Amino acid sequence: MPLKDRGKIKWQPAHFMPEHRAMLKNLEREQLAQSKPQIDEYELEEFENKIHYAMEFAYQLKVKVWRDGFFREYKGRINRLDGISRKIYMELESGDLEKISFDEIAGAVVEE
Repeated sequence: MPLKDRGKIKWQPAHFMPEHRAMLKNLEREQLAQSKPQIDEYELEEFENKIHYAMEFAYQLKVKVWRDGFFREYKGRINRLDGISRKIYMELESGDLEKISFDEIAGAVVEE
């Protein structure tokens, strides 16, 4: 009678506790995180000019945002610009409203 083998299962570590799985997930996330890019005032001024231009003529804007160690890209139209709190409110293509701080912006491209 042949022996029934469990295959790969016997070589995988046992993750009994949910805390252990959460800890491993957080560790992997921390290792994949990237550092925040250093943006000088000229680049920041260029991003602001592109944002104002896209808002004035209702063009699509693609913004690259750094949050919590990861880059995200948002594409949509500028709905509102708050100069006091330095935030832009962008209406995405999906219809959602995204609030983006100027400190989080790592790149901006106007799509005419």
